[in-house]
Amino acid sequence: MRAARILHWIVSVTLLSMVGGNAVAEDDFTPGKPASESVIEGVQAVLDVVKTYSGSEAPGDRQAYLEEVSEVLEPLVGYTVIVSRIMGDALDEASREQKVRFLNVFKRSMVNTYAGGMYNFGSYEVRLVEGPDDADNTVRNTRVHLEVISPEGQRYPMVQSVYYSRQTEDWKMQNVIFNGINLGVTFKTQFDELYRKHNGDLDATISAWEDMTEEAFDTSRFR
Repeated sequence: MRAARILHWIVSVTLLSMVGGNAVAEDDFTPGKPASESVIEGVQAVLDVVKTYSGSEAPGDRQAYLEEVSEVLEPLVGYTVIVSRIMGDALDEASREQKVRFLNVFKRSMVNTYAGGMYNFGSYEVRLVEGPDDADNTVRNTRVHLEVISPEGQRYPMVQSVYYSRQTEDWKMQNVIFNGINLGVTFKTQFDELYRKHNGDLDATISAWEDMTEEAFDTSRFR
C-alpha cells in the first residue's frame, strides 16, 4: 500500500509539473543517443510483439498482446506530456485524483489504439527516411520520419515526434502521424468534444472516455 501511495504521488507531481520536469532546456546539450535510433528500436520492438501474436486466435492472446505492447511502450511514451496537452485548460481545474485517473484511462486507450494500428504490420518493413524539417529538430521536439513498406511494396509514411528526457536519459514519444492521421490531434479533438458534451464535468468526461475505450476494445479484433 505504501508503494502504491508513493507511485500515486509521483504521478500526480509529474502531471502538475507538466512538461517542465520531462523535457530538457534549450541549450548546447547533445543526447548520447540519436532520436532516430531510439524510435526505430521502439517500433521494431512493437513489431516483434506483433509477429509473436499475429493470426493467433488462442483464448487470452489478445489481452496478452496488449499487455506486452504496453510494456514496450511504457518507457518510450511521454504519457504525462501527451495528457497535459489533451486536457488543455481543463488540466488547471482538475484535482490530483482526476489527473491520475485520466492518465491511467488514457494509457489504456493509447495502447489499444497503437497496438491495434500496428497489428497488421508484422510482416512489413520499417525504414528511416530523411524529413523535410530535420533542420528544425530540437531536444524538445524532434520529428523522426519513417516509411512502413508492405510485402507488396506499398509505402505508408509515419512521423513520430519525440523529446529528450534527462530523467530517463532517452527520447520519449509525444505524437504520431501515420499515413496522414495525427494521433495527437485525434485524441485532443475527442477530449474537447466529450468535455463540451458533458458541460465541463471532468469526471463525466473521463468516464465517457473510459466507456469509449471499453467499447473499442470489445468491437476491435485487430484483424
